[in-house]
Amino acid sequence: MAGGMGNGRGVPLRDRPLATPGIRRRAAPTRHCWVQGPKEHPGPWPGLVIQWRQEQGSPGWSALVVYVVLDGPDPATVHAWVSSAFLTPANEH
Repeated sequence: MAGGMGNGRGVPLRDRPLATPGIRRRAAPTRHCWVQGPKEHPGPWPGLVIQWRQEQGSPGWSALVVYVVLDGPDPATVHAWVSSAFLTPANEH
């Protein structure tokens, strides 16, 4: 069929699972960002937002971020919750 349909590969739509009611999807997609690091490694460093959560007792938000620190001979990855005050969308740098 035209458009790549019916080539016999993959799972047909009729056999794919449906979305389960009651399961919330992420509010925002995973996205690239710049992370301002701590004093000893201020950055900004390239990162990826994995998940968002609202900070307890505050109107602000935090993101679970994986970012790369390129300070020294070997890069290091950091996986941490970071306040949104220390994040900038990647398209702003």
